[in-house]
Amino acid sequence: MQIFPSINYGYSSYDPSSDIPDLQGKVILVTGANSGIGFKTAEVLASKGAKVYLGARDESRGKAAAQTIRDSISGLPSAGSVHWLPLDLSTPQSTKAGASAFLSLENRLDVLIHNAGMQVKGYSTVSEGGLTFSKIMSTNHLGSFVLTQELMPVLKRTAEEPNSDVRIIVVASKLHLRVPERPDFRNLEGWNVRKDHGVIESGIRYSITKLANVLFTRELQSRLDAEKVPITCISLHPGLVSTEGPKNAVKTGIFALLIKLVLAAFALTPLQGAYTTLFAATSPKIKAEPAKYKGSYLQPFNRLAEVSAYGKDKQLAEDLWACSEEVAEICMKEADSEPRS
Repeated sequence: MQIFPSINYGYSSYDPSSDIPDLQGKVILVTGANSGIGFKTAEVLASKGAKVYLGARDESRGKAAAQTIRDSISGLPSAGSVHWLPLDLSTPQSTKAGASAFLSLENRLDVLIHNAGMQVKGYSTVSEGGLTFSKIMSTNHLGSFVLTQELMPVLKRTAEEPNSDVRIIVVASKLHLRVPERPDFRNLEGWNVRKDHGVIESGIRYSITKLANVLFTRELQSRLDAEKVPITCISLHPGLVSTEGPKNAVKTGIFALLIKLVLAAFALTPLQGAYTTLFAATSPKIKAEPAKYKGSYLQPFNRLAEVSAYGKDKQLAEDLWACSEEVAEICMKEADSEPRS
């Protein structure tokens, strides 16, 4: 089956229905999986035999999404299972709670897919541990950072097993290429520097978080390689996809109309938008050529692509990592110091 993903990427012969191998015995966690790309990613993975956890903060929507997938795969002989996992990535403490819930249920994790993200108009913040930081940066980057750190022991343990194929997939965006100037990731002042409420500033803030996704993936791969841990980390651009995120990013005015027109004319469906994630998470080609794919960046549906100059900036990646570690530690310390009832 050939798909026409966009005027930028042309045709691709990638077809998840035939190209994804049997996933029986695999445990996979997909964040932000109650709708859109994450939902379709989880549905396809479960249809191929995986035990899939849908990470979502809203219980009713999470459970409803899980049941919908169960119903859709119920007649398939290869079907796996799907389970809602309470997971709120907006702050380090809530992220750790979600990770703890997963670890209470599982002793292995083959694939961690960071799909959750938010697009918001206007500047908003969250506070924890006496710190205040950009909400979009916290949700789109820091949540993924903390979740990965909390789940790293089980990821490493799974990677030690014979014939393992552990992967960490981060859904970024080609918008990371549009960051207009080198951001300062050394401290929260740098994270919070853009505070205007206009549409353009909101777009730049989002693009900066997607750059953070790329930098985090590359730095994580570098650190795992240094430890000789056989885990593959990949970031990706899913394409222009018609999901609730871009539809609701701007709700009124000429920009809202333009977004709807562009989505209607050029956007992928959520299922097509999941294809690049599915390739990154499951393709046997990646296990066969680890040096080619470790730390890589993909665009629809299975093409290696170059990241921006900022995305290759090692010092920027190290600054982001150090600040993320410091913020997470302060927030966790507050939680650890609270009296137990």
